[in-house]
Amino acid sequence: MAILLSSQSGESGPHTVAGLSQALSDLASALARRVETAPDPDRAARAEQLRRHVAEYLAPRAADLSAPLVVVLLGSTGVGKSSLFNAIAGAPLSESGLIRPTTRRPVALVHPTDSPGLRENGPLAGISGRDQLDVRIDPAIAPGLMIVDAPDFDSVERANRDLALELLEAADLVIFVTTVTRYADQVPWDILARARQRGVPLLAVINRMPTDTTDEAAVMADYRALIERGELDRQGAFGALEVVSVPEGEIDVAVDGLRREAVAPILGAIERLREDDDERRSMARRSLDTALAGLPEAVERIAAEVEREQQAAASLRAALEASYRAARNGLDREIETGTFLRTEVLRQWLDYVNAGPVARYISEGVGRVAASLRNLFRPTPPPPAPEVREAAFADLVTSVVRHTDTAASKTAAVWVDDPHGAMALSEDAGLWGSSPGMTSELNAQLGEWMEVIGDEIQVMGAQLKGRAQAASIGINVIGTSAILAVFIHTGGLTGAEIGIGAATAILNQKLLEAIFGEANVAAFVEQARARLDQILDSVFTAEQQRFLSALGPMAQPTDLASDLRRAAHAAAGMETQ
Repeated sequence: MAILLSSQSGESGPHTVAGLSQALSDLASALARRVETAPDPDRAARAEQLRRHVAEYLAPRAADLSAPLVVVLLGSTGVGKSSLFNAIAGAPLSESGLIRPTTRRPVALVHPTDSPGLRENGPLAGISGRDQLDVRIDPAIAPGLMIVDAPDFDSVERANRDLALELLEAADLVIFVTTVTRYADQVPWDILARARQRGVPLLAVINRMPTDTTDEAAVMADYRALIERGELDRQGAFGALEVVSVPEGEIDVAVDGLRREAVAPILGAIERLREDDDERRSMARRSLDTALAGLPEAVERIAAEVEREQQAAASLRAALEASYRAARNGLDREIETGTFLRTEVLRQWLDYVNAGPVARYISEGVGRVAASLRNLFRPTPPPPAPEVREAAFADLVTSVVRHTDTAASKTAAVWVDDPHGAMALSEDAGLWGSSPGMTSELNAQLGEWMEVIGDEIQVMGAQLKGRAQAASIGINVIGTSAILAVFIHTGGLTGAEIGIGAATAILNQKLLEAIFGEANVAAFVEQARARLDQILDSVFTAEQQRFLSALGPMAQPTDLASDLRRAAHAAAGMETQ
């Protein structure tokens, strides 16, 4: 449904300007998000160009159709834009020449009453606010138009080219200047294609025409054929596209520009717009309507890019998650069965436990164990609990590093075949393996985990009264036994596993059950394993996050493509009246 906009600032039609302003604001915000999240500078630049068009031209124009028209002179290097500008101004305001300085800024000719809007909230406020516009104020001209001599769109300086394209996005009327030797060049037609997509009204000038009428007619016929082929023939400022022919040598030295008589149709069109408020508003409305109608097409390329990036990111995330999930499952299996523990570590612990009558005490009951543990641990040399515990932690860390290394290399092998993944890998070559700081961080977390286990053993022993003494006497031994019970226990073994791991698991479990009871031990081991899983999960998550961080903003799922399309179609569905 069309929203009717007033042609007078501050007035409102049946639906006011609020709906269109909101749609344009939503689109500008979505484009700003695209600028921030684009994976490369070229895509960010395209989104920024369109954002400025929406925020700095469409929004101000939609808010006030009576604001001065922006008339932009566009053309290649040395075609005579500045000569035409000086002819319009009647004074040498813009430096002319066949070879243009590449550092020049655009020059704008405005009436004093139009100047505040130019700098504050008009279609050129963004350019002027960045100090990229040379404003020439002339009280002798009629208000209502801003005439802008743009930089060359084929300048050797990219900043100049970008500024020329930005002025095209802000124009209500484009006067396109070329020469008899340049009119068929590809670059001007690329610019005209964007002008057609935008729907901006056009006037065309061919400068330095041959004075021979036959040659002039041939050039004009060829140029008009190109205009029809480029679908620009109906884009004229006042109907069919008018092409003004300026013969070679029509120079006025006094103004450093073209003779006013040679460009009389251009001057006439400008005076017509200056003198007729309705004509100006009609052109502003036409330019705005066509620009709004072209938004879905302009936005579609950007939205499609976002969708393709999201599809690529989803595939990369899937490969990442699959690799690390497989590695995490493999680590879980090793912990369940204790296969990550070195045989000499288990044997050292098993030899120590079997060195005394612990097995017999276990079979004779809890009371006997409590008394016998005191006799067992007091006369014997210090148990190897710290050494066994440190060796077990070292084995666990080694296993984690091995599994995360495997996951990283498998992920990188998939990512390197995708352009976005390859770019992420080039940003961080360390992604081919686990992170260097992971080992120290994991050791620190295991140390804290061990302290919690020791604290819980003391609490559990104190709550069991008569068994507290037995637990306190052998706290290091019982703590190490508890840690090994988490690493390897009978629940993770099958009937076929009868080696040293099985023997250690059974003996640890029986010892703990004799002291604390079967139910208490089961709950304790389950809680300790859950905390260990949290530690390992955090390590694996951090390792995966490195890939996502290198991938950048596109790693996060987003509805940006839908938001862009929705806002563009909302704005395009509203027309001025």
